[in-house]
Amino acid sequence: MNDFLTWETLLSYTNFISIVYMVVEFTKEIKFIKRIPTRYWSFFVSFYLLISVHFSLNSFVFKDIVLYLLTSVVVSLSSNGISNFNFNKNSNE
Repeated sequence: MNDFLTWETLLSYTNFISIVYMVVEFTKEIKFIKRIPTRYWSFFVSFYLLISVHFSLNSFVFKDIVLYLLTSVVVSLSSNGISNFNFNKNSNE
């Protein structure tokens, strides 16, 4: 348990989506972030983390920016899907 969260753990699709979801849920009620629609905020968080991961692992390639953007859209939509599922589940109880 010494390495609970590392840059390498963020390389996994599932772990990355989970971290984006947690960061967005934790920060979306902050005053200046609250005005940003959640799907755009999750995209920004995803893109920032993805760039950070690649920089920290020395695997950043400028020509892959388009791929980072597309991946961030997929991760954003996936993490928002988790949020929508949890919201809908709670509203039916």
